[in-house]
Amino acid sequence: MELQLKNIGMIKEANVKLDGLTVIAGENDTGKSTVGKALFVMLRSTKKGFTKETRPYQEYNKDVYLLNVDFLLEKLFKQHSLEKDGYISLNINGRHYSHKREDRFVAPNIGHETTGGVSDNEHEIIFIETPLVWSFVKFFNEVALVESQMKLSLEYPYLLKDLHFKLAIKSNQMQEINISSEIASIIEGLFIQDKNGDFFFYKDGEDIEMVNTATGIKSFGILQILSNNNHLNSNTVLVLDEPEVHLHPKWQLEMAKVIVELVKNGVKILVNSHSPYMIEALQRYSELAEVNSDFYLAEDGYIKKENDSNSETLAKIFEKLSEPFDVFEEMESQKMENFING
Repeated sequence: MELQLKNIGMIKEANVKLDGLTVIAGENDTGKSTVGKALFVMLRSTKKGFTKETRPYQEYNKDVYLLNVDFLLEKLFKQHSLEKDGYISLNINGRHYSHKREDRFVAPNIGHETTGGVSDNEHEIIFIETPLVWSFVKFFNEVALVESQMKLSLEYPYLLKDLHFKLAIKSNQMQEINISSEIASIIEGLFIQDKNGDFFFYKDGEDIEMVNTATGIKSFGILQILSNNNHLNSNTVLVLDEPEVHLHPKWQLEMAKVIVELVKNGVKILVNSHSPYMIEALQRYSELAEVNSDFYLAEDGYIKKENDSNSETLAKIFEKLSEPFDVFEEMESQKMENFING
């Protein structure tokens, strides 16, 4: 699978492979999240069962595809972020999906290396933006009830609601991957859903309300419930947006282990990160597990790999992320100079 972007959001150009573990590293506001959102738009828009009205069409065609892309671009970017000469392109399973500002869409043809169409084995994409999704469980349950009873379409944080749905509803897919016990050993407990649809954290024989559960534990809890609900399988594409947030460095390594274990079992994962701990852990664990991995640096509007080399790219990533330590060294030198000069 390969995603190409040009002139969308912060990104001038990106060409990213998704064939196992893909890591995009960089500072804040460099377009890392834009890649994951664009991937979400393209993969979700090609699903037969998804339309902007959230009900199935009798036939999936180019008009449905366009409605889906426009709807999702609006939901995820809050405006049509494609510049005049911008485009999003996704190559998957020998098929090519594209969305361009100027000529919109080339009519779909089913076949090898053609534009459009729907793959035989559809990929399910899951975007994990923040563990704060747990704070919206009751809200989204109420939104679903109001939308159903009143036949309304309410405004809401789209990615959070989409993730909430997967946490609340079990997939009819067979369970190929089960990491629940592995996560339980890390967080020393289990996330459980009660008959009312609410969640709590069960530890040491006690039910702990979500409001009293540590945010770092909630991060692992998302993956635990997704696993229990059969949403993690060989057709899953998982986007983790800065998973290190709220995690102690020690738990960042544990999260990296879980991520690599999922990749080893067939899940395609895109990680956006600015943590040297997380990035190095992903590098080391992926090498030990011998899984496909690609590392990219987000900088100056470009998502790129140095000379198609992970090692060269990682060197630049760690150089970039170590810049704060250069500031500390300069401060120490200034302190020493002031001491010498009295």
